Amino acid sequence: MYIYIQSLYFMKRILSFLVLLTILATPFSSKSQELVKGKLNFLKGVTDLKVSFIYDKLIVGEDGREASYIKRKKAEKEAKEAGSGAAWEESWYADREKHYEPSFIEHFGKFCDINLTKDSSVASKYVMVVHTKFIEIGYNVGIKAKKAAVNLEVEIFDQANMKKSLCKIMLDDMKGGGGQFATGPRIGDAYAKAGKEAGKLIRKKMDDK
Repeated sequence: MYIYIQSLYFMKRILSFLVLLTILATPFSSKSQELVKGKLNFLKGVTDLKVSFIYDKLIVGEDGREASYIKRKKAEKEAKEAGSGAAWEESWYADREKHYEPSFIEHFGKFCDINLTKDSSVASKYVMVVHTKFIEIGYNVGIKAKKAAVNLEVEIFDQANMKKSLCKIMLDDMKGGGGQFATGPRIGDAYAKAGKEAGKLIRKKMDDK
């Protein structure tokens, strides 16, 4: 019986050692930014790229659908001050063009030699569509803070065929700096991170054949 128990013990030790070796032998790879469809070599030589942002089917934190989050926040604001709920909602939507989109565009340009533009008059064969899937708004109350984060799906289309994308990039858990007290700038920092990672990835992958 003693020999049998000892044998089991050593077998467990050997299995644990083999599992550890397997883990150590597996190369670490971050999936937070990843090209999941197509190639990016068609962007070689492209200097300007139109970009649009969409927010349909957006999930916000633990509230789920964006509509649920807005309903809760408006009720909280109204409970504190009558009429403030509508003003808050207007500000929530305005932050997209005021903070989110400019931050993404600016930081993308710092890491990739392609100018993203929302100007419809600029001639561009391709269009980038940035679809926001998830927003974690985070918080900063001075003594305690949580970084904002976003999950984005980035697709690039030939303007001649907007039904089928040429490539798709997933940007998951893009966290901001966390130092901003206001919600808009704090989430904007997360978009800045996403723009940076998208720019770096596209610049790197443009030379792939």
